[in-house]
Amino acid sequence: MKSTRIKGIAVVLLISFALILYRLADLQLFSSEDFGREGVNLLEKSVEQRTQQLSINDGRGHFIDRNQIELTKPKEHDIVFFPFLRDMDYPLEEVSDTLGIPDYNLNYYIKNTEDPFYISDILNEEVTEEMFTTLKELNYPGIYPVERNLEEDPVYASHFLGLVREKEGKEESTSTFSTRGISGFEAVFEPFLATNGEEKLLYHVDAHGDPLFGLNVKYQGVQDAFYPVQVQTTIDIDIQKEGERILEQQGIKKGGLVLLDVQSRDILSMVSRPQINYENPYLNENDSKDDTLHNYMLKAHFPGSVFKTVIAAAAIEHPSINIHRMFNCDLGIKEDVPPERELGMLSFTESFAQSCNRTFVEIAQEMMEEDPEVIDHYVEKLGLNGTVGWKGDVFHFKEFSQFPKEEATTIWAQDNHKRDANMIANTAIGQQNVKVTPLAVANMMATIASDGMKKEVRGASRVLYKNGAPMATFEEHPIEENRLSSYSALRLRELMYEVVNSKDGTGNVLQGLGVSGKSGTAEVGPGIEPYRWFAGFFPYEQPRYAMVVVDLDSNDSDATYAVYRKMVEYLNEKTF
Repeated sequence: MKSTRIKGIAVVLLISFALILYRLADLQLFSSEDFGREGVNLLEKSVEQRTQQLSINDGRGHFIDRNQIELTKPKEHDIVFFPFLRDMDYPLEEVSDTLGIPDYNLNYYIKNTEDPFYISDILNEEVTEEMFTTLKELNYPGIYPVERNLEEDPVYASHFLGLVREKEGKEESTSTFSTRGISGFEAVFEPFLATNGEEKLLYHVDAHGDPLFGLNVKYQGVQDAFYPVQVQTTIDIDIQKEGERILEQQGIKKGGLVLLDVQSRDILSMVSRPQINYENPYLNENDSKDDTLHNYMLKAHFPGSVFKTVIAAAAIEHPSINIHRMFNCDLGIKEDVPPERELGMLSFTESFAQSCNRTFVEIAQEMMEEDPEVIDHYVEKLGLNGTVGWKGDVFHFKEFSQFPKEEATTIWAQDNHKRDANMIANTAIGQQNVKVTPLAVANMMATIASDGMKKEVRGASRVLYKNGAPMATFEEHPIEENRLSSYSALRLRELMYEVVNSKDGTGNVLQGLGVSGKSGTAEVGPGIEPYRWFAGFFPYEQPRYAMVVVDLDSNDSDATYAVYRKMVEYLNEKTF
């Protein structure tokens, strides 16, 4: 019986030993790359536990301005220090003198850190070319000068460029890319920008944190002449900075500005407010449901009297409309309702300059009685219809849109409104259901300023490989069909000149700047302050810029004009 018990114990021990051997074999041989229910790669985890590393570039593409100045991920010189220096007799004094910091300070950081660190985090300033070169020539183990790509949210043009965030959700967990663009051009150009592989410095350590294989720090990454790419935008960063400064100075909380090059239809500056809440971009600072990622220059708003430009264009070309008569501007939108301002008898030109509602209501009703499609027709002629951003086939992508979030122009809620006198009256002055984006209005102004030439608006001109060779080009997209005549464009420019330069013009605060344009104040609804616009072009004789400034839900009637004036003054000085 004793013998039987011993045999039983022996069997149990043999089985246990066999299970242990099997477990070890499973760990080391059979399932080392796919262990357990979650399929853990034990080899990778083992290496990770024995590796210290520091990322110098996540491999994602980036943006430059029209003059090839970095807008995102600027390269900066930096110095990486590895913690194994604490056990070495390194030239502390020479390194400290080069960096301009006390040697005890540097020594403290090295002795009390377990991970590699960038010296810029200690200096709180940029590493100079001299520092970088001196320490590179020193060539000491554990001290590595690197060119570092900063992974930061954009300081300027943040709505235009957009944000990059870590991916979330199970559906994305299998992707090889850990980040994605969530707004702006970062999201639009995601197929081009997605990382081709991270660049990092790494070295292997033992259980005590000491180097395993000597003092070699290794570079790991994809050495590629073509990637990551860079997207060349049409933004001029100097103009963008000034636009943001002026908008902030004038206290515009909701709204912004769009500045276009008249000939190319390139966006030189696009500023949207409110600012993005970087901590939680989907909420505003009052923690409401408003999405701070919204680019208000791409959202459609009530334009108010800016829309009278469309009615004026139609009237100039309409054979049945007598624009040489006088209009009774003591009458309101409806004859039995007095206007807010009694302006007396005005000519067509004076009516446009002083923004007489009655004139444009009468003209619109007369035209629509003959042709219910006439307003839509001239919306299209002025390049204001649909969406105006660049669209087309590029590289491997069909119908690529640079501004997929751009909202389309709306004129009528229902087709039968085109036969309703009251609906026509409100539509003629940019109310009722009329909504347009500031981008589209800027494009309309550029169309008028360029003798009726219509084009799609660009925000990017090229995608470049890392070596500077073009990967994709976004050619200018002129639209030849259904154009405004050169004469009509000239006549509209003359009307807009009077808005600014006549004594009673609504934009006369901008006199002396060579600006022509149209003001607009849209009544939105109870509890909401008016939307205040000024849209125009300059210089008058040879238009170069088209610009829109809009202040939404604002009781400040001066801010829009103040921003416009300061921007024109800046651009005039910059240009001449």
